[in-house]
Amino acid sequence: MTTVDDTSFTVGGLAKASGLTVRALHHWDAVGLLVPAERSGAGYRRYGEAEVARLYRILALRRLGLSLEEIAAALERDGPDLTAAVRTHLARVEEQLAVQARLRDRLARILDALAGDGEPSVDQLMDTIEVMTLHEQYYTPEQLDQLAQRRDALGDEGMKRAERDWQELFAEIEAERSEGTDPADPRMQELAGRWTAMIEQFTGGDPGIAASLKTMYESEGVERASRGVMSPELAAYASEAVRARGR
Repeated sequence: MTTVDDTSFTVGGLAKASGLTVRALHHWDAVGLLVPAERSGAGYRRYGEAEVARLYRILALRRLGLSLEEIAAALERDGPDLTAAVRTHLARVEEQLAVQARLRDRLARILDALAGDGEPSVDQLMDTIEVMTLHEQYYTPEQLDQLAQRRDALGDEGMKRAERDWQELFAEIEAERSEGTDPADPRMQELAGRWTAMIEQFTGGDPGIAASLKTMYESEGVERASRGVMSPELAAYASEAVRARGR
């Protein structure tokens, strides 16, 4: 028999309904974490509505990684109100859903890449992993979502074209640097304008994304942040040309 009446459970009934073990409920009773509302002379436990509500809070807090001692302290501090527990639980579930959604997007992009280019090499996979983990250190989840939307809008061909545009720009700037061209020279000023426009395209004009990009380059260094595509010397030279353009 699962319940004693419409609102109370035996220990076996509560264990069956909740998916817990009788042993766990006995232990929680012994340590005072979940004490039955009634206990018969023969030792039979009965749990009512208040104990079921408390059980929910215990399980919600346990899913947040708290120990039994920490759970007991939280229950004592917050009292019997379920509102705070449900609100915290809901926030945690929404956070997990957001993480899973971002993971789904990454996996979908990897599958699209596999379908288009065939089996990736280990180096390609490691390069992708490095980019993902590096970006997650400096961009907020919202910024990463914005960048992902822009990548999706460009499509594979648009992304490849953007990469070619950057490589061509780097090559032209490096040629001017090697020749000793003054950063304020009209030729370099034209390249600085393209540099600024392409960064604007990448950030979408979002000052937060621009600040995160700047922080990543300052913290990681030019070579690591650009994955070896750009040298520190080229970056410094281009930055000087951009500053001259703004004067």
